[in-house]
Amino acid sequence: MVAQQGGGAACFAESYNGLLMAKKILVTGSAGGVGRVVSKELTKAGHAVRGFDRVATPGVDDSAVGDILDRAAVLDAAAGMDAVIHLAATPDESDFLGDLIEPNVRGLYHVCDAAQRQGVRRLILASSVQVVFGHDWSTPVRLEDGPRVVNHYALTKLWAEDLGEMYARIYEMSVIAARLGWLPRSKEHAEELQASPFGTDVYLSHGDAGRFFLACVEADLAPGQFEALFATSKPAGQEKIDISATEKLIGYRPRDRWPEGQPYIV
Repeated sequence: MVAQQGGGAACFAESYNGLLMAKKILVTGSAGGVGRVVSKELTKAGHAVRGFDRVATPGVDDSAVGDILDRAAVLDAAAGMDAVIHLAATPDESDFLGDLIEPNVRGLYHVCDAAQRQGVRRLILASSVQVVFGHDWSTPVRLEDGPRVVNHYALTKLWAEDLGEMYARIYEMSVIAARLGWLPRSKEHAEELQASPFGTDVYLSHGDAGRFFLACVEADLAPGQFEALFATSKPAGQEKIDISATEKLIGYRPRDRWPEGQPYIV
């Protein structure tokens, strides 16, 4: 993590008379469970959202239909954007060669490459708390503890973090790798979370996810700055993830605790 403070005209979070300037933001995976929430929160805050997904994005007027495996389509979608939030991916552990490598490795490269080539200044990549699932969690896991992966999906997210750090350092972009908690995408997914011995302690509500990504977009980071940040809601029981660095850097504070802020009946 680059210990670097933003400030002045060179920073992304530009303002006029104390008000943050609206940004043009590309959201990949915008039709998914996280993408729709994030797009709605950004729009409500006054930012202009361009959706990008394999199907049209409900509620987003500027909605491009395409696949992150189509390099030219991703490049076109990133044109004129101030920021890119990359959410499109295979979201859970699956066969590495058959399911993960194309969207989570090749697709990730297409998005990062397009952002750099189109002059995008802020790149926010969806990582996962799964990159630290190998820790014993007897005490809350901190950023300083480093990653400890237990499956191939988490390896693809660690690759995303490393790629983001390189793009920040080489291309002077500000990049955030968002280590997202467990956000239910369906009733069955919510039931799986509730049955897990740790799921409700690493839960990320839909509402908190929207507020977290808005804070990422509006954070005052300097060109070349890279940060990996945890994003969870309040733990239902024991604190498993230390999110104090997230609050300090971008001002995100969770509001919800399981089952608050999730739309699925459990």
